[in-house]
Amino acid sequence: MSYGRYIRILSALTGLIYLLMLGIGVLWLVPASAGYLPPDTWITGYDAARMSGWIMGLEERAIALYLGPIHWLDTVFPPLLGLLLASVIWRFGRGWLAMVPFLYSATDLWENAVLRGILRSGDVGLAGQAAALTQGKFALLGLSLALVWMVWRDYRRNGPLY
Repeated sequence: MSYGRYIRILSALTGLIYLLMLGIGVLWLVPASAGYLPPDTWITGYDAARMSGWIMGLEERAIALYLGPIHWLDTVFPPLLGLLLASVIWRFGRGWLAMVPFLYSATDLWENAVLRGILRSGDVGLAGQAAALTQGKFALLGLSLALVWMVWRDYRRNGPLY
Protein backbone atom coordinates (compact mmCIF):
# COMPACT_ATOMS: atom_id res chain seq x y z
CA MET A 1 0.00 0.00 0.00
CA SER A 2 1.35 3.43 -0.88
CA TYR A 3 1.76 6.09 1.77
CA GLY A 4 -0.79 8.29 0.03
CA ARG A 5 -3.37 5.50 0.10
CA TYR A 6 -2.62 4.86 3.78
CA ILE A 7 -3.21 8.55 4.57
CA ARG A 8 -6.46 8.60 2.57
CA ILE A 9 -7.80 5.49 4.32
CA LEU A 10 -6.77 6.80 7.73
CA SER A 11 -8.35 10.19 6.92
CA ALA A 12 -11.61 8.55 5.83
CA LEU A 13 -11.77 6.33 8.92
CA THR A 14 -10.99 9.24 11.25
CA GLY A 15 -13.59 11.42 9.51
CA LEU A 16 -16.21 8.68 9.69
CA ILE A 17 -15.69 8.18 13.43
CA TYR A 18 -15.86 11.94 13.97
CA LEU A 19 -19.07 12.25 11.95
CA LEU A 20 -20.67 9.39 13.90
CA MET A 21 -19.69 11.02 17.19
CA LEU A 22 -20.93 14.42 16.00
CA GLY A 23 -24.18 12.98 14.70
CA ILE A 24 -24.98 11.10 17.88
CA GLY A 25 -24.04 14.15 19.91
CA VAL A 26 -26.11 16.65 17.95
CA LEU A 27 -29.13 14.45 17.29
CA TRP A 28 -29.50 12.68 20.64
CA LEU A 29 -26.98 13.68 23.33
CA VAL A 30 -27.40 17.46 23.37
CA PRO A 31 -31.23 17.37 23.35
CA ALA A 32 -31.15 14.88 26.25
CA SER A 33 -28.64 17.06 28.12
CA ALA A 34 -30.79 20.17 28.56
CA GLY A 35 -29.08 21.66 25.51
CA TYR A 36 -25.56 21.39 26.96
CA LEU A 37 -22.65 20.17 24.89
CA PRO A 38 -20.49 17.65 26.79
CA PRO A 39 -17.70 19.13 28.95
CA ASP A 40 -14.96 17.76 26.72
CA THR A 41 -16.03 20.39 24.16
CA TRP A 42 -15.80 23.32 26.59
CA ILE A 43 -12.51 24.73 25.32
CA THR A 44 -12.42 27.58 27.87
CA GLY A 45 -12.61 25.17 30.78
CA TYR A 46 -15.11 24.76 33.57
CA ASP A 47 -15.45 24.45 37.31
CA ALA A 48 -17.39 22.23 39.69
CA ALA A 49 -20.49 24.44 39.48
CA ARG A 50 -20.66 24.28 35.69
CA MET A 51 -20.00 20.55 35.76
CA SER A 52 -22.80 20.11 38.33
CA GLY A 53 -25.17 22.03 36.07
CA TRP A 54 -24.35 19.71 33.20
CA ILE A 55 -24.83 16.57 35.31
CA MET A 56 -28.13 17.88 36.71
CA GLY A 57 -29.41 18.50 33.18
CA LEU A 58 -28.71 14.98 31.97
CA GLU A 59 -31.56 12.63 31.29
CA GLU A 60 -31.04 8.89 31.74
CA ARG A 61 -30.83 8.57 27.95
CA ALA A 62 -27.99 11.12 27.81
CA ILE A 63 -25.99 9.23 30.43
CA ALA A 64 -26.49 5.99 28.50
CA LEU A 65 -25.34 7.67 25.27
CA TYR A 66 -22.33 9.34 26.88
CA LEU A 67 -21.15 6.19 28.64
CA GLY A 68 -22.09 3.94 25.69
CA PRO A 69 -21.65 4.85 22.01
CA ILE A 70 -20.02 8.24 22.63
CA HIS A 71 -17.53 6.60 25.00
CA TRP A 72 -16.54 3.97 22.44
CA LEU A 73 -16.26 6.44 19.57
CA ASP A 74 -14.34 8.91 21.75
CA THR A 75 -11.94 6.12 22.71
CA VAL A 76 -11.21 5.31 19.05
CA PHE A 77 -11.14 8.86 17.67
CA PRO A 78 -8.19 10.44 19.55
CA PRO A 79 -5.68 7.71 18.65
CA LEU A 80 -6.85 7.75 15.03
CA LEU A 81 -6.53 11.53 14.79
CA GLY A 82 -3.16 11.45 16.55
CA LEU A 83 -1.93 8.73 14.19
CA LEU A 84 -3.18 10.68 11.17
CA LEU A 85 -1.48 13.92 12.21
CA ALA A 86 1.72 12.14 13.23
CA SER A 87 1.76 10.24 9.92
CA VAL A 88 1.48 13.47 7.95
CA ILE A 89 4.29 15.05 9.98
CA TRP A 90 6.38 11.90 9.51
CA ARG A 91 5.68 11.87 5.77
CA PHE A 92 7.09 15.35 5.43
CA GLY A 93 10.34 14.17 6.98
CA ARG A 94 10.00 15.64 10.44
CA GLY A 95 9.66 12.44 12.44
CA TRP A 96 10.95 13.92 15.68
CA LEU A 97 7.91 16.26 15.76
CA ALA A 98 5.45 13.40 15.27
CA MET A 99 5.25 12.79 19.03
CA VAL A 100 3.14 15.93 19.60
CA PRO A 101 -0.06 14.46 18.10
CA PHE A 102 0.40 11.40 20.30
CA LEU A 103 0.58 13.70 23.35
CA TYR A 104 -2.75 15.14 22.19
CA SER A 105 -4.20 11.60 21.96
CA ALA A 106 -2.98 10.63 25.42
CA THR A 107 -4.34 13.83 26.96
CA ASP A 108 -7.73 13.36 25.27
CA LEU A 109 -8.00 9.77 26.48
CA TRP A 110 -7.01 10.80 30.01
CA GLU A 111 -9.61 13.58 29.95
CA ASN A 112 -12.27 11.10 28.77
CA ALA A 113 -11.44 8.75 31.65
CA VAL A 114 -11.70 11.54 34.23
CA LEU A 115 -15.01 12.78 32.79
CA ARG A 116 -16.47 9.26 32.79
CA GLY A 117 -15.37 8.85 36.40
CA ILE A 118 -17.06 12.12 37.36
CA LEU A 119 -20.25 11.14 35.56
CA ARG A 120 -20.37 7.65 37.08
CA SER A 121 -19.73 8.85 40.62
CA GLY A 122 -21.52 12.19 40.44
CA ASP A 123 -18.57 13.69 42.34
CA VAL A 124 -17.48 16.93 40.66
CA GLY A 125 -14.37 17.22 42.82
CA LEU A 126 -12.16 16.40 39.84
CA ALA A 127 -13.73 19.08 37.62
CA GLY A 128 -10.59 21.23 37.88
CA GLN A 129 -8.36 18.39 36.69
CA ALA A 130 -10.80 17.53 33.90
CA ALA A 131 -10.93 21.19 32.82
CA ALA A 132 -7.13 21.39 32.73
CA LEU A 133 -7.04 18.23 30.61
CA THR A 134 -9.69 19.65 28.27
CA GLN A 135 -7.73 22.86 27.78
CA GLY A 136 -4.48 20.93 27.40
CA LYS A 137 -6.08 18.65 24.82
CA PHE A 138 -7.17 21.60 22.72
CA ALA A 139 -3.77 23.29 23.08
CA LEU A 140 -1.97 20.13 21.94
CA LEU A 141 -4.41 19.66 19.06
CA GLY A 142 -3.83 23.25 17.97
CA LEU A 143 -0.07 22.75 18.21
CA SER A 144 -0.33 19.51 16.21
CA LEU A 145 -2.32 21.22 13.45
CA ALA A 146 0.14 24.12 13.40
CA LEU A 147 3.01 21.64 13.10
CA VAL A 148 1.31 19.90 10.17
CA TRP A 149 0.99 23.24 8.41
CA MET A 150 4.58 24.26 9.22
CA VAL A 151 6.19 20.98 8.14
CA TRP A 152 4.10 20.94 4.96
CA ARG A 153 5.20 24.49 4.16
CA ASP A 154 8.84 23.68 4.95
CA TYR A 155 8.67 20.48 2.87
CA ARG A 156 7.35 22.43 -0.11
CA ARG A 157 10.17 24.94 0.20
CA ASN A 158 13.11 22.70 1.11
CA GLY A 159 12.10 19.13 0.32
CA PRO A 160 12.57 16.17 2.66
CA LEU A 161 15.23 16.30 5.35
CA TYR A 162 16.12 12.62 4.89
